[in-house]
Amino acid sequence: GRWEVFESFGRRRMQGALAVERERLAVTLQSIGDAVITTDIDGRVTSLNGVAEKLTGWSQAEASGRAIGEVFRIVSEKTGEPVEGPVGEVLDLGKIVGLANHVALVKRDGTQVSIADSAAPIRGRDGMTLGVVLVFRDVTAERRAEEALRTSEQRVRLKLDSILSPEGDVGNLELADIIDASSLQALMDEFYKLA
Repeated sequence: GRWEVFESFGRRRMQGALAVERERLAVTLQSIGDAVITTDIDGRVTSLNGVAEKLTGWSQAEASGRAIGEVFRIVSEKTGEPVEGPVGEVLDLGKIVGLANHVALVKRDGTQVSIADSAAPIRGRDGMTLGVVLVFRDVTAERRAEEALRTSEQRVRLKLDSILSPEGDVGNLELADIIDASSLQALMDEFYKLA
């Protein structure tokens, strides 16, 4: 009788400690600025933080228990072809996996958002993999900035070719491409001072 009481008390205490640990993890995941999705050993969603809910369009309640590929659908930005998510690879290899470059997350409503992500195994005390934690973020603005820079560089290169090449078409150059505006401004300032 006494042993059963002691055993029951120990079990309750352990469950309490687990509940506290689970709560601490949930609070931590909610406070992270990146989107976080966790899965079990079968690759089924166990949790999403608020950022992940917004980015995927799935709520925690709706996503829980679903296959990760259903909630976290990714495609190549260049071709639109589906891309294999990193969760399966983490479960197979038991190590951290980064995502291929230039992938987009297909949100629940079908719209796409450029993302960068990585996935890592969740391990138990014995070192066994229990699931996967997937961390990702919206990099749409960064991608746009990269594209704008690339376009700008191409435009400058073409204009330089037009100036330097004997057969280049100087006719399509703008005045600002030929004149060094800052040097001209300095000369004008000097002239103004003298005058």
